[in-house]
Amino acid sequence: MTKVGHHPTFFTYGSLLKGLCKGGHLKEAEKFLNSLHDVPAAVDTVMYNTLLTAVCKVGNLDKAVSLFGEMVQRSILPDSYTYTSLISGLCRQGKTVIAILFAKEAEARGHLLPNKLMYTCFVDGMFKAGQWKAGFYFLEQMEKLGLTPDAVTTNAMIDGYSRMGKIEKTNDLLSDMRNQNHGPNLTTYNILLHGYSKRKDVSTTFMLYRSMILDGILPDKLTCHSLILGICESNMLEIGVKILKAFICRGLEVDRSTFNMLISKCCANGKINWAFDLVNVMTLAGISPDKNTYDAIVSVLNRNHRFQESRVVLHEMSKQGLSPECTKYIGLLNGLCRVGDIKTAFALKDEMISCKICPPSVAESAMVRALAKRGKAEEATLLLRSMLKKKLVPTIASFTTLMHMFCKNGDVTEALNLRVVMRNCGLKLDLVSYNVLITGLCGKSDMVAAFELYEEMKQDGFLANVTTYKALIGGILSRETAFDGTDTILKDLLARGFITSLSSSQDSHKTLTIVMKKLKALQSNKK
Repeated sequence: MTKVGHHPTFFTYGSLLKGLCKGGHLKEAEKFLNSLHDVPAAVDTVMYNTLLTAVCKVGNLDKAVSLFGEMVQRSILPDSYTYTSLISGLCRQGKTVIAILFAKEAEARGHLLPNKLMYTCFVDGMFKAGQWKAGFYFLEQMEKLGLTPDAVTTNAMIDGYSRMGKIEKTNDLLSDMRNQNHGPNLTTYNILLHGYSKRKDVSTTFMLYRSMILDGILPDKLTCHSLILGICESNMLEIGVKILKAFICRGLEVDRSTFNMLISKCCANGKINWAFDLVNVMTLAGISPDKNTYDAIVSVLNRNHRFQESRVVLHEMSKQGLSPECTKYIGLLNGLCRVGDIKTAFALKDEMISCKICPPSVAESAMVRALAKRGKAEEATLLLRSMLKKKLVPTIASFTTLMHMFCKNGDVTEALNLRVVMRNCGLKLDLVSYNVLITGLCGKSDMVAAFELYEEMKQDGFLANVTTYKALIGGILSRETAFDGTDTILKDLLARGFITSLSSSQDSHKTLTIVMKKLKALQSNKK
């Protein structure tokens, strides 16, 4: 424009700034505004307000306050719109009290005139904070000033009630909107549909949806999301699939999160074919599956032992540039070992390393655990030794799983040897490891060694839990002779609140039997 001899007008500058802000290019907008300071009279209150409002909308209050200060420094007077934008930004971030104090100060200085948007922000902020009485106070103040509440104000109140779980209180507000001819609008219906969906009130949700259609209001992606939410919460999945397909067929907008919500629910309920069907519909609608979509599919396939399909899906994720989580591969690896497909499991482990899904030590450790869980002692031990030769440090969980396997097989000595290997790797036992070894020793009636580990565990800063005490008490009760550590364990049980009193006249065997019953009850309640 300037190259051909035309000089931009103030309107041109304003339009360019608005365009940058509207497109979300706020850094470029700020640079453009700064470049105009050399142009006489090009930067005024309206220009600053354009950028400041856009910055407030994205929640960057620090930048908004900085721009406000810059205006004052450059002798560009903020107006009522400037103050209202800042108030709106504060309220949007839940800082309604600060916004009210800021407004009062600005009013006192004569810089701010009370306006509808300002009071709507106060009403909205108070309702969102659960302070509905304060919200009504500002509504009354608004009406006293002759500022008639509109659909935006009423929607803020309806949204507030919905968030508080008091959606039944919105009926009067809905009637008022109809009587005053300013609604309900699409936003109103979306708020109500979401609120009733969360309450699993499907009948009211669909009644409202029918009212919305009769009012001539076209649903949008939020409408669909709210309807599907209610259906998912009520486990009416077949209806949900049909509604979603109907929305697509009618050319209505459906977003990825709505598809993912229904796909995840179908997967959680074992409806694998429905989930795959929805993925196909999603793709046909031009919406590409994302990581959440694939994660849900992989999880349900693994649960149903459809491991080959799960692997195909993981490969598809990689092709789409979506890095599968290491945990998904580990879940598949565990599943393959569980069904005895060790060869494929090893191939998958190698794939995890070559594709850099996770570090080699994590992949190898996962394989050790999977083999140990399957009871493949020899293979798990060989792989662990192979890791150590490669100078890969196995995880504590890998050692613990192997220890558990050996203890379960009655080979406590081998489990204790692993403890030495752990220390050589610079690893310490955790609570689970201690419990595994203590339980194994108690099962072998080696109470002296078990008690020594118990004391060591306490010195390492671990608090014994139900599992620890059950193992120790079980070991003591199974002995025919007295055990020297009984008094210490009883004192510890007293300190932990498992017994209320302790005296020398009490029968320790009887006390421990009572505690054992209590511990078993606690453990069963947790399950």
